[in-house]
Amino acid sequence: MLKELYHRLRGPQSTELPGYAATGILREGSMSMIFKAKEHATGRIVVVKVLKPGAKKAVERLEAHYRDFTEGQIAASFDHPNIVKCLAHGDLGGSPYMVMEYLEGMTLANLTAADSRRLEGRRLLCLRQAAGALAHVHGRGFIHHDFCAKNLFVTNDDCVKLIDFGLTTPIQNLPAIASRMGTAEILAPEILRREPSDHRVDIFAFGVVGYEILAGHWPFESLEHHQTLSKILNVHPMPLDKRAPAVPKDVAALMMRCLEKDPNKRLGGMNTAVGILERFRDVKL
Repeated sequence: MLKELYHRLRGPQSTELPGYAATGILREGSMSMIFKAKEHATGRIVVVKVLKPGAKKAVERLEAHYRDFTEGQIAASFDHPNIVKCLAHGDLGGSPYMVMEYLEGMTLANLTAADSRRLEGRRLLCLRQAAGALAHVHGRGFIHHDFCAKNLFVTNDDCVKLIDFGLTTPIQNLPAIASRMGTAEILAPEILRREPSDHRVDIFAFGVVGYEILAGHWPFESLEHHQTLSKILNVHPMPLDKRAPAVPKDVAALMMRCLEKDPNKRLGGMNTAVGILERFRDVKL
């Protein structure tokens, strides 16, 4: 059924799904297909994410070892203005699907690459919203595991939305050895060392994103993939206040604390980050 659906979606005609009319593919990755659709009952435009058949086994392994929930169930448990809304979830032809609010804009990764001028004066605003979203995820008892610029969507009215909970797992009572799946450039050192880890891997990732947005450079920038991973493990990034002197000292110190290689020296919780960034809500960078 799904193979037929994918084939028909690539054609010029819209495809009828139970309750929805799919009108086109928005994004296709290795794990899932995301397409735009119209809901019959309300007429609203939504986004439908369907897990690819070939990815199902990988997700089942993840769920068997790390979580007892589907991505749809996890996403539906969040209620925050800076997290994409999950409107419905279920099973389609043997593969999980979820229906989400439709957003207009682009990811933070695409924005920095294609039109970084839109970030002028809004960098701290974006980071404050992203911090609030991540604090909410942790407060609900989950670790995102892939917090990065490509999973932060910036709408046309400058609202940041955290998306993609395909690797999200519950916070365990004790630190656990996490999978090395996800975006390599934001993996915390303890993950690369295959050591027990907890929600602080997301805090490290937040530091990577924040450093890049404020300084215009990856903290562990390298031309070679393996060198990037080696730098995450062994090299301390240039202090942010040296790289970007206009950044308030407390904000620069926050990002460097998030980037501590030792999780015990790292920032302990995202609520602290939210509080610091709130103090500078009137600062334009």
